[in-house]
Amino acid sequence: MPLPHRVFLYGQSVSVLGDGLAVLAVPLLVLRLTHDPLAAGLAAAPRGIGHLLVGLPAGPIVDRLDPWAVLIASDVVRAGVFTALPLLAWAAAARLWIVLALAFLAGAATVFFDAALAVAVKDLFPGAGLLRANSLLETAAQISQVAGPALVGVLAAAVGVETALLVNAASFAISLASLAAVARHRPAARAVPAARADPFGVPRVRRGTGRALAAEFAEGVRFVTGFRPLLVLTVVQTLVNLCLAVDTLIVYFAQVTLRLPPPLVGAVLAAGGLGGVTGAMAAPRIAARAGPLPVIAAAVAVVAATLPVMAAVTAWWALAAVNAVQLGAVTLAGVVNRSARQAWVPRHLMGRVTTVVRSLFLAATPLGAAVAGAVAGASGGDPRSAFLGAGLLTAAVIAAGWFGFLRRCAAGLTPEGAGSP
Repeated sequence: MPLPHRVFLYGQSVSVLGDGLAVLAVPLLVLRLTHDPLAAGLAAAPRGIGHLLVGLPAGPIVDRLDPWAVLIASDVVRAGVFTALPLLAWAAAARLWIVLALAFLAGAATVFFDAALAVAVKDLFPGAGLLRANSLLETAAQISQVAGPALVGVLAAAVGVETALLVNAASFAISLASLAAVARHRPAARAVPAARADPFGVPRVRRGTGRALAAEFAEGVRFVTGFRPLLVLTVVQTLVNLCLAVDTLIVYFAQVTLRLPPPLVGAVLAAGGLGGVTGAMAAPRIAARAGPLPVIAAAVAVVAATLPVMAAVTAWWALAAVNAVQLGAVTLAGVVNRSARQAWVPRHLMGRVTTVVRSLFLAATPLGAAVAGAVAGASGGDPRSAFLGAGLLTAAVIAAGWFGFLRRCAAGLTPEGAGSP
């Protein structure tokens, strides 16, 4: 792998550590200002709120601009936010509304960053390189979900949450430096005539009005609905995310239902992170042998099987093992699905398609969490029935998707997912 490509991947691996740090650092600062659980919850979900704020226009804007400029600008904003937060705290000028506004600004910048990153990865890593690149990035993301909050906890206890926020800012500064170094070596993007239509008859729109942005976003929607394998996978993953929102009850299940002490609850969650790392690292090798669609279907089937098992366990180690298997399968399916999507989607639509599918995925999670909580409440506070129902629905979803369509087009794809069904 060329040195600029390695620098890019290492820099982005540090960047996702910053995302993991922010998961706990910002809520800790908010909790120091107020004990309001709603405010702490909002502070813990800046990316999801960012999608609600800018998810629709972000895709068309990224597709209009140089994705590398968007990546660099997003990192400048995020590094600035996480530098400003500790400075405001040290100056006793931090107010709740200011902290939340800055957190939402960082979340909005992350939405733009994610859309531009999909384009940059497609440019730098063609063909089989997509799977390897996404595997490394997802491995770093899974590690950050385990190491990030743990590091913040240690720093907050030892030197204060302000220092943890500065470390977060430093991670984005490192990402910024790597992007600036690699931008000179990126491959030149092929020009696409403004009047050209893509293979699905979607004309490109290049005007500066809000109506033009809406029309360009609609291009991404029409591509998703017009390219059947992508449409089926998007529907399947959205419904699976809806079912997997039951995992928001794992902490409740472990602590309240199984009466586990906090250290063992932490062990259960850490096991899930380790499973995610394993799934991300294994994705290129498994997909190269079996092909993308069979791997995704098999991984989702494993997820469907783990949910009823999770409802039946009574020991912490069994819950930890099942959680590891489940998150390993989820991550494996996610890496392969993302790589296939990047291979299929034309570059000039990459930002829009990325924001379309991620908006669907993110919208499914809170809805599924509400349904799972309601089912658990109707069962006297016992979440086992919610896990069982989610497992049955997940199995039905992947069975319908595989036998209804995906199996027929799997033979037309290359192992890397770049073929046309």
